[in-house]
This record gives sequence, C-alpha cells and structure tokens, in this order.
Amino acid sequence: MAVVSNCNIPEDRYYWIDKHVWARRLASGDIEVGITDPAQALAGKLLVCRIKKTGRDLKRGASGASLESGKWVGGVPTPVAGTIIAVNEDAEKDPESVNRDPYTTWLFRLKSETFEQDVALLVTGAEAVSLYQQKIQQDGIECHSN
Repeated sequence: MAVVSNCNIPEDRYYWIDKHVWARRLASGDIEVGITDPAQALAGKLLVCRIKKTGRDLKRGASGASLESGKWVGGVPTPVAGTIIAVNEDAEKDPESVNRDPYTTWLFRLKSETFEQDVALLVTGAEAVSLYQQKIQQDGIECHSN
C-alpha cells in the first residue's frame, strides 16, 4: 500500500480519482465499491451513511450511497455500472467505520455486466498512486492516521 500525505492508497483497487471512489472485483466476480482515504479526510467525521437498496440498477456515475458529516453532505457515485446486490449495514449503523478504514468498509456490492468497459476508465496500481499523488498535492489534501 502506498502512502501519500498520510493518505493510504492500496494498489489493488480501481480508482475514479476525481470522484474519490474505488472499486474492487471479488473472486465471485461481484464488485465492491467504497470511498477513498482522501475522501473520508475531506468529509471529516461521518455522521450518517445511507446506501441505496438491493436490486437498484445504477449507471456509472450514479449515486449508490450518501454520506453526511458536520461539514459535508454528498453522494457516492459508483465507478462501474451494475445492480446493487448487497449493502454494508455495518457502515450504515457505524458511519465512522468508513473514517477508520475506508478500504475495508465497502458501501455496496454490485453485479456488473459492463465491468470490463467501465474499468477501462479507471486507474489502478502504480498509475493510480502517481495520479492520486498529483490530486492530493494539487488539492492540498492531508489525511490523518486513524
């Protein structure tokens, strides 16, 4: 895992850097989606996590969840299209779990028919770390160890 300005950037995720979201393909072929460490740092202490219901079809970029902190309210766009097949109820009950570990605390899982096309629009590995480093420096983002 790379660390940039105290922000963790695992190289095993696919990132939509401008939206601060990640996707990871599981062995089952299902896709987990969550927010990045820089995203949780920008949002601050999360107070509310609402995730769309299972069965919901999402186009790439559509909001699959909404998060609220004392200083920010916003949607979590999905980096890949698909149908929500699971929601992380633990994240809804304990929104701060997203702050504590944004890469273990996924928000929703998708069944995606277009993963290969959508993932071509994302970055991963060393390229993701390099591009995220530029974004973090450009936007003055500083994460804090949790």
